[in-house]
Amino acid sequence: MTDAWDSAGYIASSRYRLSVCRYLSEHGSGLPSRIAAETDLAQPHVSRALSELRERDIVELLVPESQQKGRLYGLTDLGELAYERVALDREAEITVVDPGDFPAPELIDKLVSMYEDSLRAAAWCESNKTWVRFFSPSLADRYDEETMKTLVSTLTNEDAIDDPLAESSIGSPDLVAFTIDDVLVVRVPLGTDATLLVSLDATFDTVLNDLQDACQQLTAAALDS
Repeated sequence: MTDAWDSAGYIASSRYRLSVCRYLSEHGSGLPSRIAAETDLAQPHVSRALSELRERDIVELLVPESQQKGRLYGLTDLGELAYERVALDREAEITVVDPGDFPAPELIDKLVSMYEDSLRAAAWCESNKTWVRFFSPSLADRYDEETMKTLVSTLTNEDAIDDPLAESSIGSPDLVAFTIDDVLVVRVPLGTDATLLVSLDATFDTVLNDLQDACQQLTAAALDS
């Protein structure tokens, strides 16, 4: 995907980064202390989020680097575009499940056998409900429900992602891959009613077509039920 979409996923994957970007989008600029006070976040979390966003060219310092007080931050052009891409409709119910409760449990077994320790999470997304299976307890602890809702709705936003591509010379995509930090997230369409998100270590050398084929073959029974 483009830098804007990768940056949108990066924003959506952290409630702190999302809150900071929302504040800057609404107010134009902000001091760390003011952002912390008005978003009800601890200032260290805000400062870390600003640093992370600045490293990705999503946020910029609006005063000279040498200025130690009154350090004012704002969104870059990329940041503004990326924040526009973040879907804020978080009405879908999110349920974190064990392997047997995933809509296609045989898919979980297959993904584990294919990708082993490189596999991070899988999400089965329908219009009003999403089932998430984490493959690491520490990873599950990183995401609260609101962050998961924002991330899922952003990465499955077909109107924003697919429609512009459908009008281009390349046509609609069979699958879409995003990189967020050290994570590769692949969106695999399963039909008209469901979408699958699979995340792996970004450094893992995987063949995306094999992933797509496995997901679609092993979810056919669940879609028919």
